[in-house]
Amino acid sequence: MSVPRLCDTIVIGGGPAGCSAALHLAYHKRSVLVLDRGTSPMCFHTNSIMNFAAGPTYFEGRTLLRQLQGLAQSAGAVFKAANVAEVSGRYPEFKLRTEKSYRTNDESEYRCKTLIFATGTARKHPLVDGKWRLWLPVADVGNAAFYCPDCEAPLCRDKDVLVVNAGSVGSALHVANAVSRFAKRVRILMTEDAYVPFEEQDQSKLNAAPFEWIHGKIRSVEFPRPGRVQSLTLTNGEKIKTEVFLVAHVARARSELAQSIGIQVDEKGNIITDHRGKTNIEGVWAAGDVRPITQQVAMAVGTGNYAALMIDQFLGNDYESEQTFDHPECRGLLHPD
Repeated sequence: MSVPRLCDTIVIGGGPAGCSAALHLAYHKRSVLVLDRGTSPMCFHTNSIMNFAAGPTYFEGRTLLRQLQGLAQSAGAVFKAANVAEVSGRYPEFKLRTEKSYRTNDESEYRCKTLIFATGTARKHPLVDGKWRLWLPVADVGNAAFYCPDCEAPLCRDKDVLVVNAGSVGSALHVANAVSRFAKRVRILMTEDAYVPFEEQDQSKLNAAPFEWIHGKIRSVEFPRPGRVQSLTLTNGEKIKTEVFLVAHVARARSELAQSIGIQVDEKGNIITDHRGKTNIEGVWAAGDVRPITQQVAMAVGTGNYAALMIDQFLGNDYESEQTFDHPECRGLLHPD
């Protein structure tokens, strides 16, 4: 489908939140373009999504994402593989410039009346031989490495679980406690090259916890039978065998583009919005994990739909300007000129 010169809305990010927003807007006959560079964790997620009921069975992440994207496209949303490098302008006309990335080739300029940032978070993976990319093969293999105890702890039922810490001792203990109700055994690997430095007082916290813990750097990862037989070898030669890795990771909000146009963020870089997703910049909303929400698909989809609903009311039409809405803050904003 062709892209109009001036879209009603551009959604930056094609994950669950972006797809949900695009579906609602397209269903309501708004011209909506989704620019997605394809780096969402959901693009690679091969574990079951347990917190989002979508039919008689649960879907693996990649399958669910393809389904959500397909539904939005069938409603009329246009998706482009594109890396947004620059955002400028103000309501009622924003300008977006894309440039090539390692997953996209688009180099174009797009314009829109309203914007949704659904850019999500970047996960910081454990380092293997000092390189985070060497962890990716195991991260992309179904049931070998989990990342969210809220979403995936039940998948660790009766498993021998190794919590691989890439963050703080607090995050490691939180993950270990959450999974301990399901797993038959829980150990913690405190990596020496974690993104949060290991401090002396951390040792006393770990010693006081009911979990065996190890301290070291990862040299290599083996997973001949993912979810059943896998192991880590440390730089000192020690080999740790387990059935499942559960990563206590660090997540960073992908909000740099939003900040470049003056959108307010909190101390962790999460975009600050009202409870309906509206930012401090007129005509701009945020949805999904880039906001400070619990990072689950069900949560992301809800925030995306809510942002789109509000944009639809914000844009209004020729017959609505004098009506009373359920959301009073929209009144008077429909035709600011």
